[in-house]
Amino acid sequence: MGIIDQITNYFYESVLRQRGPGAPRRITNLADAKTIGIIYDSSMPAYDSIIARYAEGLTAKGKTVEVLAYLDDKKIESKPGINIFNKKAVNWYGIPTDARVTAFCNKPFDVLICAITDENKPLEYMAYISKAKYRVGPFAESKTRLFDLMIQLDTKRDLGYLLQQVTHFLDNIKYN
Repeated sequence: MGIIDQITNYFYESVLRQRGPGAPRRITNLADAKTIGIIYDSSMPAYDSIIARYAEGLTAKGKTVEVLAYLDDKKIESKPGINIFNKKAVNWYGIPTDARVTAFCNKPFDVLICAITDENKPLEYMAYISKAKYRVGPFAESKTRLFDLMIQLDTKRDLGYLLQQVTHFLDNIKYN
C-alpha cells in the first residue's frame, strides 16, 4: 500500500469513526422482511443483469426492493433502467457525496444487501451509515463493523454465489 492509499484510508476511517455505530439493528429473516435495499458495483456489466434478476425474484415474493449501483467511472452519468451514482459523486478518500446516496441510506429498509465481491469504499460506507435494520455483505476480517451478517466467499469471488448464500442464510434465520 502506497503513501497515497494510506492517507486516503486514514481520512476514510476517520469519517467512519466520527459517524459512530449508526442506526439500531434488529435481526430479521427474508420471510419477515418487507423492504430490501440492494447496493452493488455496476462497473462489471454482467452484474447489472444478475442484480436485476435477483431483485425481480424478491419482488415476485412480495418484497419492496430498491437498488442503487455505483459506477467506478467519471464519464458515464446514467445507465438505462439502473439507478446509479458514479465516481464524480465520491470524494477523494472514498465517501459518497451524492444526494441520491444520502436519500437511499436514510431509508429504513428491513434488510440491506451490499452485493460486492471486492473492497468498495463508497458502497461499504453506505452500508455502514444505512438506516437499514439488518445489513448483509461479504466477509472481511477488517470490515466486521459494516455488516450484521457476513458471507464468507473464500476463493469464490462471484456475485451469483454471494446472492445465493445471502438468500440461503436469510431464509434460515430463526428468532423469537
